[in-house]
Amino acid sequence: MIIPEVDKQALQRALRQLKDVEPNVVKDLRTDLRAQLGPMSKQIAQAVPVEPPLSGFGNQGPTSWTTVRPSISFTPGNSRKTGNYLVSIRINPRGSRRGLYIAELGGSRSSGKTASGRAMIRNLNLRYPMKGKGGRFAYNKFRLLRPNAVVLATRIIKNTTDKINKKLGL
Repeated sequence: MIIPEVDKQALQRALRQLKDVEPNVVKDLRTDLRAQLGPMSKQIAQAVPVEPPLSGFGNQGPTSWTTVRPSISFTPGNSRKTGNYLVSIRINPRGSRRGLYIAELGGSRSSGKTASGRAMIRNLNLRYPMKGKGGRFAYNKFRLLRPNAVVLATRIIKNTTDKINKKLGL
């Protein structure tokens, strides 16, 4: 899959200039992205089980399981790792619970250094096998929807650019 590259500095400069000419352009772009990518983000959130995947996540502590909510953000060039993502879809647990992150990522890297950690990963893999790397619930669904999300987000940004160019007579 080809993902369009983004020049962080050029994009941030262009957005600053656009705010001077058309103050609501970024706000409208965010609104369009959330509205049109919303159904995809809900599908991703629905891939996360409502019930705890293992009994150990059924507690009320910081590692407990909770429902999730999707969020979409337009943060040009502010990715933590590469700095070139325009749009991000996140699945956030309600409250400050870590159960989702532990179960989603358990076994994706060098986790499972203790006997109980290895047992948890083994039991998670029996019930919810991880396909590849990245995660076992939300990430699997995201991986399937990602090509469509990239095409849709690119189309929304292009439409916004075309509207601005038309207003400016370019």
